[in-house]
Amino acid sequence: MYYAMPLTQRLRKNVKSLSHKNFRDDNSIFLVEGEKLCSELIKSNIVPECVVIKDMPSLEVINLLDQFAEKAVPIYTTPKHVFDQMTDAKTPQNIVAVVHKIPMNIDYTQPFVALDNIQDPGNVGTIVRTAEWFGIKQIILGNNSADIFNPKVVRSTMGSVFRINFFETDNLSEFLKKNYKKFKIFGASLKTDSKLDSIKVPKNFGLVFGNESRGISPEVSSILTSEFIIEGFSETESLNVAVSVGIALYHFTKK
Repeated sequence: MYYAMPLTQRLRKNVKSLSHKNFRDDNSIFLVEGEKLCSELIKSNIVPECVVIKDMPSLEVINLLDQFAEKAVPIYTTPKHVFDQMTDAKTPQNIVAVVHKIPMNIDYTQPFVALDNIQDPGNVGTIVRTAEWFGIKQIILGNNSADIFNPKVVRSTMGSVFRINFFETDNLSEFLKKNYKKFKIFGASLKTDSKLDSIKVPKNFGLVFGNESRGISPEVSSILTSEFIIEGFSETESLNVAVSVGIALYHFTKK
């Protein structure tokens, strides 16, 4: 059985501030929003610092609260109009958790997906989720890509953020050159004639995807083994980058 305390003014302010990267970085915490993500959080065995709910929670939320209470997680409650002002979601959920940042880690022996200046949080979150679906659990975020702990990124991963290894770097080309010398690294591009389905998939591979409008930067392109294009059959200018990741990973993992 859970016990909920009234939300303090200070905690309300802190939760609202988690929409800002500087605050997340300075305090090493981030926000997990909604029943689905909080359920995935419980399964992950990551224990949050606290949980905040709206008054008069649903049976689904009560079930989650009982599980958090078993882990001695502090639970706070607040009126709906206060709760709805704390998050940046257009349709606020009924429960949020404040969580310590997950330590950055990566396994340099496994295939990876690297993001070069992909700024849209929804795309980054969907890419993380898609990569996990295809069994790729190494994500490298480089050169001004959206923060993995951005609330919209976290929401878009649908829980995959708790189960993958990831690393952020300000110099993606140097990072890949230094740590993946025995890998063949392929980049998605609209400026090549080499088709995706012509690539023979090596054991050790990495995939790089670039900015939604500008593609992969010249610095990162210079260290690639080769580039590939996903062949289309219409006059549409390009694919959404998250869709491109899914198509490419299907090719690289189906064997």
